[in-house]
Amino acid sequence: MDNRFDKVIDEIRKNKNFLVSSHVNPEGDAVGSALAMGLGLKELGKSAKVFLHDNVPEVFKFLPGAEDVVHNIGNNEIFDITIVVDCGQMDRLGENFKKAKGHGKIINIDHHATNDAFGHINVITPDASAAGEMVYDLLNEMDVKITKDIAVNIYAAVMTDTGSFRYSGTTPHSLEVAAEMLRLGVNPWDISQRVYESYPAKRFKLLGMVLNTLELTQDNKIAMLVVTLDMLKKTDADKEIADGFVNYARSISGVEVGILFREAKPGEYKISFRSRGNVDVAEVGLIFGGGGHKNAAGCNVKGALEEVKNKILSATMEKIGKDSRIQGF
Repeated sequence: MDNRFDKVIDEIRKNKNFLVSSHVNPEGDAVGSALAMGLGLKELGKSAKVFLHDNVPEVFKFLPGAEDVVHNIGNNEIFDITIVVDCGQMDRLGENFKKAKGHGKIINIDHHATNDAFGHINVITPDASAAGEMVYDLLNEMDVKITKDIAVNIYAAVMTDTGSFRYSGTTPHSLEVAAEMLRLGVNPWDISQRVYESYPAKRFKLLGMVLNTLELTQDNKIAMLVVTLDMLKKTDADKEIADGFVNYARSISGVEVGILFREAKPGEYKISFRSRGNVDVAEVGLIFGGGGHKNAAGCNVKGALEEVKNKILSATMEKIGKDSRIQGF
C-alpha cells in the first residue's frame, strides 16, 4: 500500500469538481501527467478540466485529451480542488492561473527536489523519474481503470522525462510502469516517432543557427548555446521548437554541464541546464530563483546576454568545483 497519497485520495473521494494544471512552457511530463490525471478523475466520475498557461507543444498534440486543454480560467469558475503536477513553484503556473480566484484547495504532486511545497497537501517524491509515474501510482492506488488513453499519456510522460530511459533518474519502477503501459496497448514506436521524429524543417534551420553560437570554457567542462528572438523570427519558429537543444551542449565529450540561453523577451533569458553525473545543477538554478533536478534544471535571469552569461557561468563553475572536490576528482 502506498501511504504517500492517503490525504490526496481522501480529498478526491469527497470532492467533485477538479482543475488540473502544470507549469508554463510545458514539456512531455507536464502535458502527459496533467492529461493522465484529468482522464483518471473522469474515470472516477469527477468533473475535471486541464489548464496550461501555454499551448501544448506541437509534438504532444497527439496525446489523448490535448485538444480539451484550456488556457484561461473564468472568474466565475469555482473548483473544489486544484491538482498541480510536475511544478516546483506556484509562480510557474503562469499569470492566467494567478488571475483566477476559484482554485479551491491545492494538491501539489511533484518529483522535483527543489519543490517549495506550495500546496495545502504536498506529495513530493524526488526519487520518482517523472510526475507521470506518480500519477500512475496514485490512480493505481485508487483502483482507477487505466484506459489506453491514460496509458499513452503516462508512457509519454515517463519516456520523455527519462530521455527514453537513458537518464540517471530511470529506476526499476520507471521501467515497470512503462512495461505496464505497453501491456495496456501503448505502441512505443508510435509514440517515440511522434515525439522525436516528426519535427518541422524550421527546427533544423534554427538548430543550425544555434549550434553556431557554441562556446566552451577553457577546460571544456561547460558548453553554452544561445537562442535569440531574432533567430526565432528568421526561422518562423516558436520558442517550443528549441526544446531539447541544450542536450547538444551536454553531449560533447568532456563536457560536464551544458547550458542553453534562450531569449524569452528583450532583456530576459530562460536558462536550461543539463549535467552529467555528480554536478547538481538544480542548486545553480535555485540561486537565480529556479530549480529542477540534479541533472536537469532551469531558471530565468534578466539582463543583457553577456551579463547573464557571466553570472550563470560563474555560478556553474563554482558548483562544478565544489561537486568535483566532494567526489575526490
